Amino acid sequence: FLVLTITPAATVNAGSDQTICSTTASINLTGSFGGGATFSTWSTTGTGTFGDVANPVTTYAPSAADAALGSVTLRLTTSNPAGPCPAVNDAMVLTINPVPVVSAGADQTVCSTSNVSLTGTRSGGATSTTWTTSGTGSFANATALITTYTPGAADISAGTVTLTITSNEPAGPCNAVSDAMIVTINPAATANAGPDQSICATATATLAGSVGGGAASGSWSGG
Repeated sequence: FLVLTITPAATVNAGSDQTICSTTASINLTGSFGGGATFSTWSTTGTGTFGDVANPVTTYAPSAADAALGSVTLRLTTSNPAGPCPAVNDAMVLTINPVPVVSAGADQTVCSTSNVSLTGTRSGGATSTTWTTSGTGSFANATALITTYTPGAADISAGTVTLTITSNEPAGPCNAVSDAMIVTINPAATANAGPDQSICATATATLAGSVGGGAASGSWSGG
C-alpha cells in the first residue's frame, strides 16, 4: 500500500498598509502565520527597529532615513516548514508623511501710516497656508506667502497686532501647524506750528507750536 502524506502549506499575513506622520515614534504590527509554518520573522527595507522580529504582533520604530525616504516595506516571512511546501512571505508598505513646517517671519515695528510686508515660508507636508489676524486689518492676499497687511483702526489704537500663518491640514495623519509674529504699530508723529501771525517789524513773535503722536520733541527751522 501507499501512504500519501499531505503537508499543509505555510500561510502568512503582514497586515494592512499604514500611513503615519514623521513625528510618530512607532507603529503596531499585527501579522499572523499558519499552515505548516512554525514561526515567522520580520524584515525591513529601511533602517528602523522592530520590538521583536520573531513576534508577528510587535512594533516598528521608523528611523530618520526611513522618514527621509517617505516609505518603507516591512516583510513577514515564515520558517521553511519540513516537507515539500516552501516558506512564504507577505509585505506591507509603511508610508511616512513629512510634518508641515511654517514660519511667519520676524516680529516687525511699523508706523501707523504704513502697511506690513509679510514674507512667510512653508515646507515639509504643507502645500498651502492662510494668514489670520488678531485685529481688524486686512491682507492683500491671505493665502499668499508673500503679501501685505494693512492695520485696522483697532490695531493702531491697540498698538500691536498678532499675525498668524497656518498650514492647511495636509492629506494624511499629520496635523496642521501655525506660527505667529507680532507687529508693533507706532503712532505717526504730528506737528502744529500754530496760526499765521502778522507783527510789526520791531516786535517779537511768540510761537506756540506743539507736537504729538509718536513725536517726543520738535525743533524750529526757517526764518
